[in-house]
Amino acid sequence: MDWIDTGLFLFLVMLGAYVQTITGFAMGLLIMGGVTILNLAPIAFSAAVVSILSLLNAMLALRYSLKYVNWKTVGYTCAGLLPGLVVGFLILGLLGDSAYIWLRRILGVVIIIAGVLLTLKPEPWHRASGRWATSLTGVAGGLIGGMFSTGGAPIAFFMYRQPVELNIIRATLLAVFVVTTFSRTVAVAVDGQLTRDILAVSGVGIPLVLITTLFARKISPVNADITIRKTVFILLILIGAFLVIA
Repeated sequence: MDWIDTGLFLFLVMLGAYVQTITGFAMGLLIMGGVTILNLAPIAFSAAVVSILSLLNAMLALRYSLKYVNWKTVGYTCAGLLPGLVVGFLILGLLGDSAYIWLRRILGVVIIIAGVLLTLKPEPWHRASGRWATSLTGVAGGLIGGMFSTGGAPIAFFMYRQPVELNIIRATLLAVFVVTTFSRTVAVAVDGQLTRDILAVSGVGIPLVLITTLFARKISPVNADITIRKTVFILLILIGAFLVIA
């Protein structure tokens, strides 16, 4: 990437961090979709950077809520998530070399579905789901996470349907995201794809995410959450549609 592409990439990182701070979601989706539409970097490159930035973000948030994590649910989820992540990572390598246009289209579909799921407010079920349902949801999240590092939507939607206190749901989700992003980053490193450029962009992106997260709420208007959610939903649908059609 030249300095213009790098600058645009880092701008999308800041935009994603801002939206994530205000709404609680969409950083990875916005970065992956924006970078891919603008052809700033290959999808594998963007996904690797998003994994590193998301890992930092999740770890920082989790340190305040470790005591609320439901480790049994984390275990059941990761039992399906980790194999799914490996399969998704292998699919990314296969399509990235031979069928990049289809990889873009799949990313577009994922962004549209994730945008819809993340804007819904599901009512909790009367009974908690069993380990098989939890593990299958983990497979779906792992598959998408392995391909694009944006597998949080199906897991989050599933978790919020559980009849459990919100602080437990949020802490458990953060723990799952730490496992996902850490595992994917390790997979990238083991595969020899953790290049100097990925580390350099991530190294600059980390302080940008921290600064944006620190000041996002201070510079945002009062009650900006609803407006930003609606705007991001429309933007994600447009980005996904463009990737599918173009």
